[in-house]
Amino acid sequence: MNNKVFFKGYDRLLLRATTGYASYQMSRGTFKTKDHLKPWKKLTFHHMDEGFFWYGVDEEWIGIKPEEHPTHVILHLINKSTFNRLEWTHKAEEDEHIYGCGEQFAAFDLKGKKVVVWVSEHHSVKKLVKKYLREKICGINPKHQSPWKEQQTYFAQPTYLSSKGYLFHAECDAYQVYDFKKTKTVHQFRSIPQKFYLFQNDNYLDLVGQLNAVIGRQPKLPSWIHQGAMIASQGGTASLLDKVKTCEENHIPVSGVWSQDWSGNLITAFGYQVYWNWQVHHELYPNLKETIQKLEEKNIAFLGYINTFLKEDTVLYKEGKEQGYLVLNQKREVYHIKSTTFQAGIVDLTNPKAWAWYKNVIQKEMIDLGMKGWMADFGEYLPIDAMIHQGDPKDVHNLWPVLWAKLNYEAIVESNKKDKLFFFVRAGYAGTHRYAPSLWAGDQHVDFSIEDGLPSAIVSALSLATSGIGVTHSDIGGYTTILHMKRSKELLIRWAEMNVFSPIFRFHEGNQPDKNVQFHHDQVTLEHIGRLSKYYKLLGPYTEKLKVEYEEKGYPLIRPLFFHSQEAWTFDVSHAFMYGSDILCYPVLNQGVSKMNIRLPQGAWRQLGTNLSFTEGMHEIETPLGFPIAFYLEGSEFHEAFELVAELF
Repeated sequence: MNNKVFFKGYDRLLLRATTGYASYQMSRGTFKTKDHLKPWKKLTFHHMDEGFFWYGVDEEWIGIKPEEHPTHVILHLINKSTFNRLEWTHKAEEDEHIYGCGEQFAAFDLKGKKVVVWVSEHHSVKKLVKKYLREKICGINPKHQSPWKEQQTYFAQPTYLSSKGYLFHAECDAYQVYDFKKTKTVHQFRSIPQKFYLFQNDNYLDLVGQLNAVIGRQPKLPSWIHQGAMIASQGGTASLLDKVKTCEENHIPVSGVWSQDWSGNLITAFGYQVYWNWQVHHELYPNLKETIQKLEEKNIAFLGYINTFLKEDTVLYKEGKEQGYLVLNQKREVYHIKSTTFQAGIVDLTNPKAWAWYKNVIQKEMIDLGMKGWMADFGEYLPIDAMIHQGDPKDVHNLWPVLWAKLNYEAIVESNKKDKLFFFVRAGYAGTHRYAPSLWAGDQHVDFSIEDGLPSAIVSALSLATSGIGVTHSDIGGYTTILHMKRSKELLIRWAEMNVFSPIFRFHEGNQPDKNVQFHHDQVTLEHIGRLSKYYKLLGPYTEKLKVEYEEKGYPLIRPLFFHSQEAWTFDVSHAFMYGSDILCYPVLNQGVSKMNIRLPQGAWRQLGTNLSFTEGMHEIETPLGFPIAFYLEGSEFHEAFELVAELF
């Protein structure tokens, strides 16, 4: 292995350092920040001592100690200075493609972009208002993209993969910026990192496998998930049971019912929202434990919802406030964040007593109730001007979603139900994947917009794959419904077509359920969803094989095309994907499409659903609604199961 991936030697690094402080402003989880710096100082190589290469200026020194392994190099950093900012620049190739940095939505290839690694709310009120006004005045344009500088992400990670066969990962919890210029890459850190990892491999699957072998892999999903759809139901027990009955009458296989409003609901200006007090709302869900037991007899799981907040003046909020378990502001009062029209406190995850208390809430109010899964929402909102039990908020902010995932994981493990229960998160940082069995892509818009709608869910999965994350999915149909944006039947079915090739086939009603088409909208919709749910279930054994492959080798389930075919054009594909090594998916991403042109890599392919043979190259494919556009490799060990898909159409 050539360990000198993007520099000629450890004694020739291009390093600068300085001191400074940063200011931050947060509004509903989105951040504005400015770094106030003294002039940068170039660090020059001095000598090697005790295995360290020392770089410094005047009396200020930073040491770098290489640790070489068969698959990678670790550069350990030791700070013998007052510097609290570091910049590292290395040469890059103009034809290089860059991917990763956690989860992206608007662009897969990051070459030419400046990427911030800082956990944030992806959407903002400002972006929504701008989109509404633009579409109101200029009309709907699904291809529109906002300036890149406006992009923020739920799941940030200091990791990127290059098409040149190397992968970089930093062990640093502070705010970071990666500027992928034409001929150089500039890394800036608002602290001195602990380590840099440099991996190299011409096999991209092995490259990400080498990464997550070091930084950790996700716990395995339970097998019961793959028995059918996870339908969404809000509004109470009667509504839930009615939807289950509808599925039974229409022969729709169901693995679970997801009721995020099990704790109650609020009707706000934004729509139908969850009541943030994590106890059964007995008026809405009377005798819920008995209902869950009856569902279990039908092999249908019940799933719920929880987040890091407690609505002001609820039972659990008052208890947390009285015990000192909530994050405080500078006046030592409860720090309130605002969600649409109400305020909430943040549970202090750095307080061991608060940690134990909140974990007990999950175990007592959710696991003991009979839940087999839940959405563990948020994790992005730790304000920098807050007071927490342990640590500086600016140093803990990126770690907050890691702590949140770990708390949920411990609640399951300590209940001795690790192989039976699961949860899914949207927020994350390096380390989240050690605890969260699945991610989900967050709050996509209920439209075909390339930036925030259905296509963005594919970019999300692909960028996470290049960051070493193996298991993710998205809400079928999206979530965010405002003003003129309402989910159509076509969008719901197209999204379900795509998510057939996903480890979790889960629906969401959205924040305004009555304005969105749901799975039981009409008989035609039911027929499509029933067929696609059977399709997903039929792929269960294949998905199980992919899960084992991830567990043993670290290969993500959803993958970029170039992971398997290094033809030049595959590095530019951001809206098609491989599901494992045998299936290639081309989701329909535009409204009113009856045909589309697709390109297949080298190999002999058959279309799922028709079993027609195709060779490499361009093909015009018909795209009837409810018919996923996907191809499998001839000779696959699962070819018999793939051939059976045709019987569903």
